[in-house]
Amino acid sequence: MFKAILFDLDNTLIDFLTFKKETAKAAAKAMVKQGLPCTETEVYGKIFSVYDEKGIEYQKTFSDVLKPFNLEMNLAEKIQQAAITAYLQKKFDVLKPYPMVRPTLARLREKGLKLGIVTDAPRNKAWQRLVLAGLENEFDLVITLDDTMLKKPHPSPFYLALQKLNLLAPACLFVGDNPERDIKGAKELGMQTCLAKYGLWHRAAEPKADYEIDKFEDLLKVLG
Repeated sequence: MFKAILFDLDNTLIDFLTFKKETAKAAAKAMVKQGLPCTETEVYGKIFSVYDEKGIEYQKTFSDVLKPFNLEMNLAEKIQQAAITAYLQKKFDVLKPYPMVRPTLARLREKGLKLGIVTDAPRNKAWQRLVLAGLENEFDLVITLDDTMLKKPHPSPFYLALQKLNLLAPACLFVGDNPERDIKGAKELGMQTCLAKYGLWHRAAEPKADYEIDKFEDLLKVLG
């Protein structure tokens, strides 16, 4: 039926939301410990407020959190570096694939399927996450934001993946957690789609995917 399966990365292959929550908690704890006049809960909320406003990939989150406090320069730098260090240490501990991802990918390869990723993450972040999750050698292609500079649901990232695989859209199944980006973009190009409900934290319920899975390994049932 299908010749290739394309995946979103965050909240589809790796538990990205847990990673962001746990690293934010670690950073908040470090900032308070180093003298930021707030509770850990307050700082955690401020971190996610920056994510909500400027995006989950924003690189100056802790600086933005500190700015309204008008701290003395060296104190501000100490708190920021403590937050960055705590964030990175926790990141290496908690960034993991969902259960059964690796054995399921192995089964898919045994079926002769090509496997790929289409992600909105920048190239360096995508590959760092894949390496940390132990998935860096599992895919035939990885399309990142840097390849087209256009985010899903724009057709360009999906189309580039099809070009590289030398396949037409109906031969591919796209698996993702975001109806507005993953499902919409893949559907509009003519791919079959599968919603990863276990990673779903977006409010949108449309468009509907052709298939839905509650666990990653349920993908094997979709393929029959």
